[in-house]
Amino acid sequence: MMEEYNKAKKIGDKCIRSSRTNGVNPFVTVLDDILPDNESLSHVDVGLCEIPIYKIVGTKAKGRSNAFANNFMPVMDNNTEFASKWSKLYDAQIDEGIHDPLIVYEYLTNFYVLEGNKRASVLRYLDVPSIEAQITRILPMKNDSDEVKLYYEFLDFYNVCPIYDIIFTKLGSYDHFASMLDKDLVHKWDSDFINVVRGAYFRFRNVFLRNGGDKLGVNAADVFLLYIQIYRFDSLLDKDRSDIEERIKRIWKEVILRSNDNQLELLKAPNLEMHKSFFGASSPFNSSRPLKILFVHDRDPRQYEWEKSHEDGREYIQKVFGRQVVTSSIIANKKFPRIGKEVEGYDVVFTTRRNIMTDTLRCAVEYPGVRFFNCSINLPHKSVTGYFGRMYEAMFLLGILAGMYADNHKVGYVSNAPVYGRLSEINAFAIGVSFSDPKAKVYLEWSGVKNNDWKSSFIEKDINVYQGPFFDENDIEPVHGLKVKEDGEFIQLAKPVWNWNLYYEKMVKMVLNGSWDYNRRMNNNALNCWWGMDSGVIDVNFSDSLKWVARKNIRVWKTSLINNYWNPFEGELRSQNGIVQEDSHKRLDSEDIIDMNWLNYNIVGEIPQLDELNADMYKMAYMSGIKGLE
Repeated sequence: MMEEYNKAKKIGDKCIRSSRTNGVNPFVTVLDDILPDNESLSHVDVGLCEIPIYKIVGTKAKGRSNAFANNFMPVMDNNTEFASKWSKLYDAQIDEGIHDPLIVYEYLTNFYVLEGNKRASVLRYLDVPSIEAQITRILPMKNDSDEVKLYYEFLDFYNVCPIYDIIFTKLGSYDHFASMLDKDLVHKWDSDFINVVRGAYFRFRNVFLRNGGDKLGVNAADVFLLYIQIYRFDSLLDKDRSDIEERIKRIWKEVILRSNDNQLELLKAPNLEMHKSFFGASSPFNSSRPLKILFVHDRDPRQYEWEKSHEDGREYIQKVFGRQVVTSSIIANKKFPRIGKEVEGYDVVFTTRRNIMTDTLRCAVEYPGVRFFNCSINLPHKSVTGYFGRMYEAMFLLGILAGMYADNHKVGYVSNAPVYGRLSEINAFAIGVSFSDPKAKVYLEWSGVKNNDWKSSFIEKDINVYQGPFFDENDIEPVHGLKVKEDGEFIQLAKPVWNWNLYYEKMVKMVLNGSWDYNRRMNNNALNCWWGMDSGVIDVNFSDSLKWVARKNIRVWKTSLINNYWNPFEGELRSQNGIVQEDSHKRLDSEDIIDMNWLNYNIVGEIPQLDELNADMYKMAYMSGIKGLE
């Protein structure tokens, strides 16, 4: 009778020793010890629900907490009454199964047992996946911590899909997950579909853990989201276990990347130094063996300015490098798969819009020998490199100009969606405005918000200077820039410029001279290019009507930016909610600039939630990988 108990105790004793060596609590957590003090926390009767055994992490009160190691294996001597009862429960589970539900408290998606500790231990030992439990939920007080915000995102998910199996660790993941299934977090999901989701996740998790996922310290649900992002949810329903296993192996380097604390490395300037191979040879690409480059556009370059500028970049590098490169371009398919066998035979693939990122990643893991780039920033992927520009530098200069022209201390700003990098542009602009006019306010509008009429809003607020879209009869689509009203009409005063010709020229040089492959070999993190005015890829064009004093002023600030003497996010920074940074000499880290989620103190407006955006902007926002918005 005691044989299995002794085996379980041996596992528990080993856990105790290991925990003490690593300086962590060796016993199960006691909920009463970790609940915040002096807070009146709400209790919710969830009812009877099936819960994953591995999510049972402790007990409600001290009681028998020292009877279990923190892996819920028993540690009491085998001659105790506790050991005897544990063994009887083990026999009952083997003979007929344990049917009595546990009574548990749930706090931040973890479970703490009030009644049934030994049952939970036995089932954990036998690797039983789940058990029914009567649940009382304890709601944490809402605050700005990621942990609490993530929990309330989980509650939105639970309200439409009441399961505890899928627990993500990154803000925005539940909304993203629902979108991948063509669902939302407002309307309840069909019970049959919920069972399908649960079964698919259980199937994936088993394969993932049995292939070493349990040794990486990576959350299985996060990898599950990555998997269905690449291979789609349906593939878990119609593929053999061996197929799922093979696909997990293909994305393994992406999974390993998620186990690193620092996942992203920014290349802030091009590295044009020649790197020779081990045998001393120079570039393997020449007129006999040209570098084959494919550009993949989301939309037709003949109809959209963004795609046209990248297509112009492709034609430019074809001229610059001559027979050393061969370039082609295609428009991505409208239906899945958007990109596929078209990339075969190419050495480099540029996808020129963040909307194609998921398709790019899927293709990259299928064709590991091809160098894939996607035009976006903050991409935490080993298989795809993001490339973008520090456009906030140009926006700072435009902000200085706007403040000089805003006679009524009012400036408008129109943006589309709060994707990574966008808020840094808005805030840099607002900081520039404050330099020219400390009294000025920046009125922020989002064109990507449903039913937004920013033009009427600006008319109502008497705004005569704004940064945003501007239509000209010769433009394919609106050009974004700084507009000033003169004689009742808005004219373009200045606009930010992307020099994609130069950007692509330098990127291709890096591939040709071997420095790109060298950077990838020497770096275990995801690599993103984030170049600015000092590289020549970002600039500002001014109208001939610009005052000479303003032009001179801007030239001074531009020189300061190019030479890295100063940065808009240097020194004291204040948001709408208070001080962001007090140190008068400190500069925000690049990562904090890219993923900032606050607005400068002189901005009137707010950051929209994802569900406020229209369909196109919603897709672009979650494709960019942006974390939860405040």
